[in-house]
Amino acid sequence: MRKFLKLWRGNRELECIVSASIRGVVLKQTIFGVCLGFSLAVAKAGDAPLPDPQVLRQRLIGSAGKQQKDRENYSCTVHHEEYELNSDGSVKKKQTTFQDRFFVNGWGVNHVLERDGKPLTKDEAQKEQERVDKVVKKYSDAKRADKAQQEWERQLDVFLKALRFTNGHREERNGRSLVVYDLSRDPSFHPQKVEERFAQALTGTIWVDEEVGFPQELKLQTDRDVRIAAGVANLHKGFQLHLLWQRQPDGVWLTKVAEGSGDARALFLRQRFRFHEEMDQCHLFSVNTQQKIQEPKNLPR
Repeated sequence: MRKFLKLWRGNRELECIVSASIRGVVLKQTIFGVCLGFSLAVAKAGDAPLPDPQVLRQRLIGSAGKQQKDRENYSCTVHHEEYELNSDGSVKKKQTTFQDRFFVNGWGVNHVLERDGKPLTKDEAQKEQERVDKVVKKYSDAKRADKAQQEWERQLDVFLKALRFTNGHREERNGRSLVVYDLSRDPSFHPQKVEERFAQALTGTIWVDEEVGFPQELKLQTDRDVRIAAGVANLHKGFQLHLLWQRQPDGVWLTKVAEGSGDARALFLRQRFRFHEEMDQCHLFSVNTQQKIQEPKNLPR
């Protein structure tokens, strides 16, 4: 028979097991003291200061670059849906694709296998294979892949510089500690290029895995119109983007969900759109093994 000592600190519970055969009051007090010590240690870790936003920005860039390379041995299936909407939000046109995604020097390559639930015709499949071959050739060149990586990191740096990290706090998800910040425009950032204007028009929330410094979730929306192509085109206020990443058993993070919606105008044409992309059935390949990655439980929506 066992007795349990339960200690609480906020929403944290520590359960200590004490043998029923112990009779000594001093020994019981000692065990309780040890449990209390562990409880205070856990609470202290949860109360640790939040990372400085500038340090977190640098960690995000560094971890993103590392994860880009670590995806090399993965292959996944991707279900992609695109919707063209009427002015009242009803669906005007829908297109779906089923794709295979693999990685070359860290860059994702999508190979379309089906469109709108139907396999590609022989001619379509041949054209698609030719397109994929060109992309593979491009990123198989280490110099071109590195150049693309540098450009991607530059754009990420612009995005992070344009936004302030505020209202920081911690959350726990799937047993991992996350630091959470609200994102809003930084008034000291002065945009010049289209990508910079787009970045400063964003607001939202980011959830970052505290251990590795990689985002687990990102929600963004524009709080004003963004002028594109010298005023010829505009992305209207209210564009939304939601990204969700999933940690694999070997520590690699892969995009699980990418979805968004918006309203854009080009000259006299206006288009409302929505898209949803979900990646699953991921497999890890190595020289000796092939492992199927299990789906996580309780994905946030």
